[in-house]
Amino acid sequence: MLQGGNQIVFVFVSFICFVAIIFLLIIKSRKNDIRIENREIQLNHTDLTLEKIQLIWLTNIGDYRIKRADLERMCTNNTIIMLSGYSKKRSKTYLEEDIQFLSSLAPTYYLWSSEDYKGNYRDLNALLLDCKVTILENTNALFETENGTNFSIIGLDDVGTNRDHIDYALENINSENINILTSFTEVKNSLEKQYESIQVYLFERSQDHVNRNQKTIYLELNNEKGLLKQKTITFINFKVLL
Repeated sequence: MLQGGNQIVFVFVSFICFVAIIFLLIIKSRKNDIRIENREIQLNHTDLTLEKIQLIWLTNIGDYRIKRADLERMCTNNTIIMLSGYSKKRSKTYLEEDIQFLSSLAPTYYLWSSEDYKGNYRDLNALLLDCKVTILENTNALFETENGTNFSIIGLDDVGTNRDHIDYALENINSENINILTSFTEVKNSLEKQYESIQVYLFERSQDHVNRNQKTIYLELNNEKGLLKQKTITFINFKVLL
């Protein structure tokens, strides 16, 4: 029979073990939990076919297997897929088959993060190119709606490691088009003249003490909640205000 101090130690150790088991069970139950988030961007425009455009933003794709049947059902002929936050440092494998599957569903683009540069990003670069994924590193891609409205998706290289160059990213951009700027992390100052042609700015993480201009719609795509990180798929659609 336990007595005195030994009993107190036994109760304490038992309590710690109980808490640890509960914590591990919660993590296990949340490991493959994917949160679906729907976001809407309101634009003053006359082209209603803009509402058919669907952007899908997938984060941390190296940390979980994508439910292919669900994604295949959700994609349309007007879907554009954006990937970010993929890091070999946090994942045992790159899950090449998942990336190939995504690029077979829709035009697929990738945004660098600082985590990527901590790992062997050259291998990742080669893998993405092999899977026909376009890396938006201070570059842009042009699209057109059914009614002939042009819109551009502009991608910044990693802001956290000062690899972003907005002047390169906006090369050959028409300010009359709908221009959507994307990056893993928000820039600290968007008051510069180059940002005046940006209608929408999508980013996963915001920076502290940022200066935002008044001509841009800012949409932060938050996916991490403390220790229990949620995997988030964000569906982004346009709402046309005639």
